[in-house]
Amino acid sequence: MMQKQNKATLHLSIPVKDIASTVHFYQDLLSCKVTRTIDDRADIDFYGHHLVAQLSPVEAEHVSVTIGKNPYPLRHFGVIVESDVYDTMLMKLRAAHVKFAMEPDHIFIGTPREQNVFLVFDPSGNAVEVKGMVKPNQVFSET
Repeated sequence: MMQKQNKATLHLSIPVKDIASTVHFYQDLLSCKVTRTIDDRADIDFYGHHLVAQLSPVEAEHVSVTIGKNPYPLRHFGVIVESDVYDTMLMKLRAAHVKFAMEPDHIFIGTPREQNVFLVFDPSGNAVEVKGMVKPNQVFSET
């Protein structure tokens, strides 16, 4: 039996080192709309979700954990988009020489959850995961 889905918007506040580089990253590289900017914060339409980048250089100092051989940002967030949006984002990020936390990979091959994925750091060290899927709603598939 299918569970009824509630329509809701996620709200997430993240610490950032400075507002200008944050606005550039999310607006120009990830194609998000910045809806309001004031001295200590920016409101960002993160693919339909409310992301607030709040100025806090101390909180923006992140520590990662090691999973396997490589350090991996335990605290991260992201978006699941269609493959063409993923490809466009990846092209912009590579052209801007943005540091990846996890290089692009193709995972879950042959399953409904097959996807391309990467993790990239914003200018404050927040890890943002982007998944590109032919059918993004398949992310909840149990197979």
